Amino acid sequence: QPAAATLARWLAGRRGDRHGSAGLVLPGLLLSAAGTSLMALTRSPVAVVVAVGLFGIGFGVAQNATLSLMYARVSAAGFGAVSALWNFAYDAGMGVGAIGFGWLAAATGYPWAFALTGVAMLGALVPALADRGAGARTVADEADRPPASRDPAR
Repeated sequence: QPAAATLARWLAGRRGDRHGSAGLVLPGLLLSAAGTSLMALTRSPVAVVVAVGLFGIGFGVAQNATLSLMYARVSAAGFGAVSALWNFAYDAGMGVGAIGFGWLAAATGYPWAFALTGVAMLGALVPALADRGAGARTVADEADRPPASRDPAR
């Protein structure tokens, strides 16, 4: 999983530099959820290895895309805040997720815990699709617009 995530972060960064990162959030989320769900096949070592690989790829893509998008949406003066917020969310999510998964696995067993976690991850589709549908602008997009039409809140 860590090797797949590292490679996927690098490849997502290369793709994002050339074409933008917005189109990578949904594939990263879907691959992560699929990999987590497939881990329910705990009796098959091959399925588990494939599942953690899929999860790692999706996780790495999502890591790169979300951080890149956050940086793209603020001026350079906001980079410190982006770094702090993204890292806080990442670390808090890992901690809360581990505790929640542990409780779930204790109550249901590992196969069901993986399957239910994979389904729960799909809840992130709502904000991802809303963000995509809103056509979220970046700071660079704003700089290209005439001053009178720029959003004063930014």
